[in-house]
Amino acid sequence: MTAQPGPAAAPGPALRWGGRTIPVVLPKRGDPRLKLAAVLITVQVLGQAVLDFKLSIAQILVTIGVCALVDTTVTLWREGKLVWPASAMLTGNSVALLLRVSGTDNGDWWSLNGIHFFVLAALISLAVKYFVRPTGRHVFNPSNVGLVAVLLVFWPAGVFPQPLWWDPWGWPLVITYVVLLGGAIWILRPLGMLPMVAAFLATFGVLVGGLAVAGDGFWALWPPQPVTGAFYWVNVVASPEVLVFVFFMMSDPRTAPRSRHGRVVFGGLTALVATGLLVLHPTEFGVTPQAGQPGAWPLAALRRPTLAAVISPAVVAAALIALAAPINTSRLADNPQLKLMEQGLSGERDPQ
Repeated sequence: MTAQPGPAAAPGPALRWGGRTIPVVLPKRGDPRLKLAAVLITVQVLGQAVLDFKLSIAQILVTIGVCALVDTTVTLWREGKLVWPASAMLTGNSVALLLRVSGTDNGDWWSLNGIHFFVLAALISLAVKYFVRPTGRHVFNPSNVGLVAVLLVFWPAGVFPQPLWWDPWGWPLVITYVVLLGGAIWILRPLGMLPMVAAFLATFGVLVGGLAVAGDGFWALWPPQPVTGAFYWVNVVASPEVLVFVFFMMSDPRTAPRSRHGRVVFGGLTALVATGLLVLHPTEFGVTPQAGQPGAWPLAALRRPTLAAVISPAVVAAALIALAAPINTSRLADNPQLKLMEQGLSGERDPQ
């Protein structure tokens, strides 16, 4: 007997345009990027409503919209498909979450002040995703590169990053921590990223504790006094800004190591680099203007020209990233599931 063929699989949605059929790829319920989008949107709402983010709704929407439009166009041109631009929209959301433009205040909801900075950061991020692909996959977290590029070129007069500490202690900040921590467990546990996060936080906590004991500190705009001692440790290690990076940017499956051991090592090394960058700056992010005496800090001597040329943040970060990133991403090149996930084609549910 000959087995009868089963019914043909139902075709997916498609768009007819000028006699041409264009497949339409919509988001799948099991896509972890939908979870991440939900967390970031919640944080953005909190930022507008109770955390006094100096950011407008228009800046957020335009940045996300530019990323979505560019990514959809590029994908249609390359693959002939209309694909829901999930990754690009997350890139735009991340840029808008962390970038600030001088002159924008909380409540300027529809202001387009400095929108060109947001668009530039978004376009740089997407360019890195499309063109910096030595192994066929992007090496760096795209939004990180776009943010760093714009901040390095245009600070402090034009742009600045979201401060390390988002709000005084109170119910708005408590809700923020619940969203960040709950979102991290919800998203990262199925992806196996929690050990990497734990390795970063444990290493970073110990190293920053050593700096606090040694008397290190920095000036910032949000406290009326220099940040030192236990105040320094808490406000750096438990900073919502740091947690956003660790939970939702460093843990990008496309740029993180594939093995559990590799992720733990990666988390620890990233914490080491972060501490090295932190120790060289007597002000928050190295860009915050203050009228204090930052030169009095014990570790400010590291800023002498000769030594600084050797251990400058840019040199240290570039060297470590150049060595680690290609190795990490090359190990992902044989993983077809990640490619499908990026295109929104995977219908598999997250492991529970």
